[in-house]
Amino acid sequence: MSLLFFKRVLANPVQVGYIVPSSRFLTTRTARFIDFSRDRVVVELGPGEGCHTRSIVRRMNPGSRLILIELDEHFCKHLERQFAHDSRISVVNANALHLAETLLSLGVSEPDYIVSGIPFTIMEKELREKLLANIAGAMGSESRFITYQASLQISNHQHFSLVRREHCLLNVPPLHVMELRKTRPTPVASVA
Repeated sequence: MSLLFFKRVLANPVQVGYIVPSSRFLTTRTARFIDFSRDRVVVELGPGEGCHTRSIVRRMNPGSRLILIELDEHFCKHLERQFAHDSRISVVNANALHLAETLLSLGVSEPDYIVSGIPFTIMEKELREKLLANIAGAMGSESRFITYQASLQISNHQHFSLVRREHCLLNVPPLHVMELRKTRPTPVASVA
């Protein structure tokens, strides 16, 4: 665990969501859910210090693009330094509740993949529903949402249907990696 991760957990444990970074077993498994047989636009929500990001970058082809949307400005600065020499990667300090607007400002209307380990089950229900509606609202019919969660609850969410899942026991805590597609057109939830 890095000192930065430890400091950010102490500063805002609910926002960070996990008490230890993801294991290499989980990050490798999650990255394998993304098909880089052609150029892709991938969005990662809440990349933190970048452990999943590094696994994705290792698999990306030269024409793909990775957009990192991180709320914590300390993590953003760390990510900017870490990936400064990779022109395929953009780091954006923004709230995922404004996902569609953020992506449009970057010239992206429908990413191929949205990846996130934001722990939805521990969030307040209204915030969780707004966030999930905004994720679905930013997706096209071919987009996929890849998420890693302790619970399978999101696989039955009204905005998504489960395409496939795998369980990763070699992580603290063990997590499910799920690939979801949007079930139907979703209006973006307004943020007050």
